[in-house]
Amino acid sequence: MHKLRLLFWVLLFNASLTFAQVDLNGSLDLEMSYGGKTSSFLKNEIANDFRRPHLAINQFNLFLFSDMGSDFFFNSRLQWDTWGTGKINPLRITLATLSWEPQDFPVTVNIGRFVSPFGLYPKRSLASNSSFVNGPLAYNYFINISDTRGFWPKAGDSGAYGVDDVGLTTVYFGGYNTGAMLDWVIRENALNLALAFVNAASASQKDYTNLQNAAIVGRLGFAPFIFWQHGISFSYGSFMEKDPVNNTFDRLERFRQMVIATDWVLAYTYFELSGEFIYARWNVPGLTSTGFKTDFNGELGEFKLSNYSYYVDLKFEPPVLTGSYLAFRYETMVFENYDHPKTVSIIALNPWDTDITRYSAAVGYKISRNILLKLAVTDQKYKNNPAGIDDVTIRSILTFLF
Repeated sequence: MHKLRLLFWVLLFNASLTFAQVDLNGSLDLEMSYGGKTSSFLKNEIANDFRRPHLAINQFNLFLFSDMGSDFFFNSRLQWDTWGTGKINPLRITLATLSWEPQDFPVTVNIGRFVSPFGLYPKRSLASNSSFVNGPLAYNYFINISDTRGFWPKAGDSGAYGVDDVGLTTVYFGGYNTGAMLDWVIRENALNLALAFVNAASASQKDYTNLQNAAIVGRLGFAPFIFWQHGISFSYGSFMEKDPVNNTFDRLERFRQMVIATDWVLAYTYFELSGEFIYARWNVPGLTSTGFKTDFNGELGEFKLSNYSYYVDLKFEPPVLTGSYLAFRYETMVFENYDHPKTVSIIALNPWDTDITRYSAAVGYKISRNILLKLAVTDQKYKNNPAGIDDVTIRSILTFLF
C-alpha cells in the first residue's frame, strides 16, 4: 500500500515537472525553548528530555506548486520537524493534492491529502501564519481516548508520540485530511462551503487507516461585514485502528466521533479578536488494566463521552512600530460527566479526563519581508490539581521564508 501511494505521487510529481512550470518555496523555523519540570509533548508540546533551554529546528518545510494546465494544479509539502520526541523526524510528505479549478466556475475539486476545511487553526498552523507558538488545546492536548483502545485512562499521560499509544487530540494537530473535497464559492468574499469525504474522523492522526473507516468534514464560511469573518464546521465518522490489543473484536468502525464547531475573526484598525468553540462527542469502547469492558455477550461496551473547548485570541499591532504585534490567548477544555453503560463493569474515572485552562502571551516582530521573530509564554492549570504542577513553556521562534 505504501509503495503504491508513493508511486502515484511520484508519477504526478514527474508529470508536473515535464508539462508545467514548478514553483518552489519553503520555510525554516528555528526554536529556542524552555519547559517546566513536568513538560510533555502530549500536554504542552515540549518533550521532557528537551525541556531545558536549547536551540533546535522546529520545522523545515518545502512547498511545491505546479500549474499542470487544463485547469489542473498540484500542491505538495515536504516536512521535517521535531514533533513528539524532540528529535529530528524523517522527512515526509504531509500534503499532496491534485486540484481542478475550472475558470468561470465556482467549485474547486481537490483529491489527495489536503488542508482540512475544519475550523480556523488548520489555516494558521504554520509558524508564519500564527501569532503564537503553541497550538490550541483542542488541537494539541492529548486526551484519554486512543484509536486502538477507545476510552483509556492512561492515554495522554505517558509514552512517546509516534512510538507508543499516547491517545488522540480532539482534532488532529497536523490539520490535514485524506480524501476528496469540494470547495464552493457561493458568493465571493461573502459565502463559501467546503465539504470533504475523508478516510477518518477529525481526531485521526493517520494518513490512511486499516479499517473501513470513513468520515465527512465540512465548513460553511460567511462574512456578515467586512470586519467579521465567521465559520461553522462539522465532522462525523469513524477513527479506530486494528491492533494486536483489539484483534479479538470486530466492527471497530462502528465507533465514531462527532465534532461541531464555530470560529470567528473580528478585525478593526489595529486589533483582531479571533477564536474557536469546539464540541466533540465520542462513541468508544473502554479499557482498563483488567482489559476491555464487555457486556454479558462478550461484545464491547459503548461509552458515550463528550468534551468541549474554546479559545479567544486578542492581537494588537502598534501603529508606532510597523510589523510588530502583541497577542494574548485564553482557553479552556472541559470534560463532561457521562452515564456509565449498564451492561459493563464500572470505570471509576468520571469526568473522563481533567479540565484544563491555559493562558498565553506572545510578542512578535517582522524583521523583514521574509524573517519573523516571536516569543511566546504559556502556563496552564488543571482542575482539582495543585498549582505547583510545572508545565510552563517559554518558546521563541525565528522563521525564515524563501
